[in-house]
Order: sequence, then structure tokens, then C-alpha cells
Amino acid sequence: MKKRGKEKKQKLPFRKVWSNNLFLLKIIGKTAPMLLPYLTLTMIFGAAVEFFSSTYMLRFAINGLQEGKEFSVILIGILLLFGLQTVNIVISRLYYELYSPVRMERITRRMKAQVYEKAASIELARYENPEYYDSFVKAIDECSSRAWSILTTFGDLVWFLVSYTANFAFLVALDPVLLLFALVPLFAAPLKSKENKAKYRRNMELKEEGRRENYSRRTFYLADYAKEMRLTQMPELMLRRFRESGARARDIMRKSGVPVAVFWYILKILNDVVVSLGAALYCVWRTLGVGAMGYGDCLVAVNAVETVGWSLSRSVGILTEFQEHALYTENLRNFLEYEPTLQGGEDSIPPTGDLVLQGVSFRYDGAEDYALRDISLRFGAKEKIAIVGHNGAGKSTLIKLLLRLYEGEGTVTYADKEISSFSVEEYRNMFSVVLQDFHLFSFPVADNVLLRLRREGDGELVEDSLKKAGLWEKVSQFSQGTETIITREFDKDGAVLSGGEAQKLAIAHVYSKQNRFVILDEPSGALDPLAEHEMYLRMADACKDCGMIFISHRLSSAVSADRIYLMEQGRVAEVGTHEELMAQNGRYAEMFRRQAANYGEVEA
Repeated sequence: MKKRGKEKKQKLPFRKVWSNNLFLLKIIGKTAPMLLPYLTLTMIFGAAVEFFSSTYMLRFAINGLQEGKEFSVILIGILLLFGLQTVNIVISRLYYELYSPVRMERITRRMKAQVYEKAASIELARYENPEYYDSFVKAIDECSSRAWSILTTFGDLVWFLVSYTANFAFLVALDPVLLLFALVPLFAAPLKSKENKAKYRRNMELKEEGRRENYSRRTFYLADYAKEMRLTQMPELMLRRFRESGARARDIMRKSGVPVAVFWYILKILNDVVVSLGAALYCVWRTLGVGAMGYGDCLVAVNAVETVGWSLSRSVGILTEFQEHALYTENLRNFLEYEPTLQGGEDSIPPTGDLVLQGVSFRYDGAEDYALRDISLRFGAKEKIAIVGHNGAGKSTLIKLLLRLYEGEGTVTYADKEISSFSVEEYRNMFSVVLQDFHLFSFPVADNVLLRLRREGDGELVEDSLKKAGLWEKVSQFSQGTETIITREFDKDGAVLSGGEAQKLAIAHVYSKQNRFVILDEPSGALDPLAEHEMYLRMADACKDCGMIFISHRLSSAVSADRIYLMEQGRVAEVGTHEELMAQNGRYAEMFRRQAANYGEVEA
């Protein structure tokens, strides 16, 4: 039943086929307005010249010699045709080698930019769905090839209309019986359709295997996995997965190869034997047996039959190709037209206010248990709030809800207005965030500090931010200073930072903008306790005019917080200042004493 469902999904109604192809052609037309007209004129002129050279002129020359026409008359016709052929070559080469490649690059870039922009707006939960990655990979693939494919089919359609019309009229005038041979390819239409569907299913299955293979490949060359791949047995496991993916790909190709080969063989017999050989025997009989055709008529009639037959066969192919384009474009279109579930409103954000969560719960898609349960807490506009607890307590999930990366149950308000009433982009811009699993980008240091397009005067801001983060002394020693590229992926002279230096660079971003809240989600994991303490003192100074929310396993960093929330199993277990929680002598006090003993600290 599942397999039938997949096959049924591949069939699109005519209206959808038309709509999807028009969708892609509109993108092409908007990006390169003259590309389609140029292609159309190139195909019309080329098809006309082809007809005159392969059919009309050949018939004219041979029949002329048979009938005793003067050679000079025939020569003039040949020279005229030579001139047309020369013009046709120039026009077509200009299109294929110069005009089209430049426009296609522009079209591909525009389509990819649309996909990337859409990907950036999609809610985080979609990234945890394998179907999202499949749709994203397929959409990206179609950006690279589908625009060119549909242009090729469109050009073939124009060529077919001109060639078919000219050769059809020629056969009707010469001998209508010849049209019977030309109509044979129509019987091949269902087979051609089945062949294309089999190829489509094979390509879709191979893309899924390609995604698995690509993941294995990335683990061998990306720096993110370099240490684990050298300190564990993961290379062996990844190689096994790589080989298994290749084996499945080969099975897919073997399974699909037989039906595709059979369809191709039958189509080849119909076109090469029935049409070409049958028409040739009929024309020879009409010429030598009956004497009803001239030698030139006999010679070009077979070619005209093959051209009309090819045109009819190609017309079926064109229709199925448009169907194929529609199927592939459906992936791209569905992705681009997807509306994120996280929608914002149009209310202006108040100049200041508290963030308040009331009865907030959250469960990840596919999970049985809630990651957060009935959370109620407040983050004051200028308060320093600590969220502490063991791994898996729900601390990072809580931060993602605050940032509207997820949508949970309950209410979250800012200045007594629900955050869903604000623009998502403007709301998130209130925060500077350094996440636990932050990533630096292979861009200059300055861009990693700003994380936005540069503006005039940013040089001083970048330098000041790096000084406050404690990284300026390091960056000032780079050969290109703040213009030094981070990592050596694109620059052999790029900077490779240690874990602690990378975290300081990530924290420098906090100093580069005006914030209402700063969120630090375990940003100091690579720092020793003294460096961490120094960092929090700097951050507290930087956040004196805004709220600060920090998550840390090291409870010593929470001592100076205005309020501490201890989370356990997705709930707020304890609330208070450090002194209040120590006085309660509960879980927080127990955890603090254990860590104090480990670090040799003295309880305050």
C-alpha cells in the first residue's frame, strides 16, 4: 500500500503540470527577460534551415539533375543554403556559448538565493525532521539543473513545431501514405511515459542514498568531526555506512535497469525498424517499381518520414518531459511556498519591559515526554538571571522558546504583550546570544564579531568589542588584523583559534550591539574557572543597562545573580538568590557544595 501511495503521488493533474512549468518559466523570464525570445528565434531559424538543407534543397538538386536543369541554377540554391547555414551557426553558437551560460548562471544564483532565504526563515523544528532535509536537498538540486532542462525542452518544442509543420506539409504533397509510417511513434507514448516514471523513481531513491553518503563523506573532511574521527573507531563505522549506502544505490540501479532497458529496446525497434526501414522499402517500391517518385523524392521522403516520426515521438517526449519538470519543480515550489508556522505580528516592540513565561510547556516532535512542564518565571529588564541544572533539565530548550526558535504551550510576554504579536526578526534582534554549540564562520574576524553587513564606523566598534571580550591582543597580532579569515578552509593564512579563543570571539558579538537581553548558554565550557569568572565580570559590566540570562553548569558563576532558577526534569525546582537557596539547604545547596569541594572553593 505504501508503494502505491508513492506512485500515485508522482502523477500530477494537467493543471498542476502547466502551473509548475509556468512557475519556473516566470522565474527565468523575470531574471533574464530576453533569454526565451532569443531561444525561440534561434530554434525557429535553425529548424527552418534544417528543413531546407536536409529535405527541400536535396530534393531540388537531385530531381534537378534527373530532369536536366542547368547546374548553375542548382549551384545558386546550394550557395544560398550555405549562407543560411553560416548565419545559423553564428546565431546558435552565440546563444549556447555566450548569451545563455551567463543568463543561466544568473538564474541559478537567483533561485538558490530564494531557497537559502526560505531556509533561513523556517522554524528550527523543521531541521529535526528528515523529510525537511530531503526536500531541501532536492530543492537545491533543482536550482542547479531544472531551469536549464526546462529551457532545453521549450527549445525542442519550438523546433518540433517548425520542423513537424514543414515536413508534414511536404509528405502530404508528396504521398499521404507515408504519414502512416510517421504515425507509428504515437503508439510508443505510453511506453515513453512509463520509462520516464521509472527513471524518476530511481533518481529520487538515489538522491536519498546520496544524502546518507554525503553525511559519511563530510565526517572525514570537516573540522567539526576531526577529533572524534581520530580518537574513536568512528572512521570504521562511517566507512561501513558509506559502503552500505553504495550497495543500496547499486541495488536501486539494478532493480530499475531492467524495466528502463526493456522500454528503451521496444522504442528503438519501433523507431528504427518499423518507421525507417518500412518507409525506405515503400519509397524504393514507389520509385523503382511503379515509377511514381523521382530519385530526389525517394531519397528525401525517407528523411521526411523519420523527421515527422521523430517529431511525433519527440512531442510525446516533450509532454512527458514537461510532466517530469513539473514533478521536480513540485519539490522546489513546495519548499519555496512553505509558510513557517512561527509567524509574527505587526505590533511595535515597547522600549523596555520584562520577559515573563506563564505555564509554558514544550514537547519535541515525535517525543513522548515533555522537555518543559508548566514553566513560570520572569526575566527583568536589567536583571542578571542564572538558570542552572544538570544536562537534560531543559535549560537550553527554555532559551530556544524565549528566542522563538520553537513555539510552546502557554504564554510568553514582553512588556505585557505576547511575543507572537511582534515581528519575529525584530523580536530576536532584542537579544545577543552565545549558544553552547556556537559556530564561527569562515569570514574575517570583523564579520564574526558583527554578524551582519558592515556599516561606516564599524572598525572602532569591532576593536572595542574584541578588547572587552579579551581577544584584542591575539587578533592584533594577526597579519591582517580584523580582516584575517577565520579557519583555513578558504585561506591558507587563515586564523585557527583555540576553544577558549573561539568562545571569546563569539562573546565579542555581544559587545558589538545594543541589547535588551544577553543570553549566554554555556559559553564558557572551554574556559578554566578563573577565566570564566573574569568573563562573567566583564559581561556583567557590559550588561549593566540590559538583562542577562546565563546558563552554566558551574554554580560559582551564579553567586552574584539577582535570581537563580534551578531546573530539574523540565521543571523549575527552586527559585531565589544564592543566599536564599543556600539557606533552604535544598538541591542547589547540595550541588554548590559538591562543586565547591571539587574546585577547592570556599562557600560564601
